[in-house]
Amino acid sequence: MALPPEIVTPRDHRHGSRLGDIIRRLCSSNDGEIVATVYAMRRMLESVGADIHVLAEHVENGGGLTEADKQKIRSEIENARAIGYAEGVKAAEAKQHGTGAFRNTDGKLEWTEVALFVQREKHRLPEKHHEFVDDMASRTVYGREPTPRQHQYLHSLFHKLGGKIT
Repeated sequence: MALPPEIVTPRDHRHGSRLGDIIRRLCSSNDGEIVATVYAMRRMLESVGADIHVLAEHVENGGGLTEADKQKIRSEIENARAIGYAEGVKAAEAKQHGTGAFRNTDGKLEWTEVALFVQREKHRLPEKHHEFVDDMASRTVYGREPTPRQHQYLHSLFHKLGGKIT
């Protein structure tokens, strides 16, 4: 027989279960209080049709969890671990490679991402570069690839602003 949830389930974050609160009173240094606690515990168990043997069985079986409950808990833990691992891998990859979805085959950022980064940070560049930066950013909308010299210039500004291509 399992103990009913109304005496073994914690009531809130400050109080334990009704049975647990009674058992904790066994810590008393007063012999009379310990004896009264044992009688209170017996009365509570009897009120739900149980006895001290049912309590001992409850303690020995890990709080009355069935094997199905234990397997379900193990399964949930394994699932949570797998989800956490996948999120960790994703976060590590994003940290290492950035969050851009599109990369060249060598793993470097696409020129469009470089152009948009430089445009966001153009206030840190001298005024003479602003027109070029805006032109490169506008090319991202239409997918017009810059010339090789424009690529060089754009990447030199990117590095000047502290950007890194990993």
